[in-house]
Amino acid sequence: MFVGYLLLFLIMRFLNLYHIIELRALNFVIHAGGIFYAFKALQKENPSDFGYLSGFLNGMRISLFSAIPFAIFMMFYLTFIDPEFLQYLKESALSGAYITKGKLFIGLCAEALGSGILISYIAMRYTLLLSSYRS
Repeated sequence: MFVGYLLLFLIMRFLNLYHIIELRALNFVIHAGGIFYAFKALQKENPSDFGYLSGFLNGMRISLFSAIPFAIFMMFYLTFIDPEFLQYLKESALSGAYITKGKLFIGLCAEALGSGILISYIAMRYTLLLSSYRS
């Protein structure tokens, strides 16, 4: 998922599409694909231990393990590669005047965790429903 986020960001940045906020919805698609793939692998690996709560918690863990490296990359990017991009965010984002690198880090992790909660819930419902039909 981290690689997917990274590629999407770089493509958007190099094609000068970073200002189109709606394209960030693709992060959700990348996130959902990663969690569904992980759930499928976890269920194959240990089907007897794959329950609703354990799957849901694994979804949270997977979300954070992919978001934290991306947030670290963004801190590096905004500090060393393109500090002007942070200024662009401050000028164009809603409440942008209050954006700092630290708040951006926390915001990226919180966004991933929020998406992870929603996607994990949906994925667990789907995965457990599908497994009950197979049994």
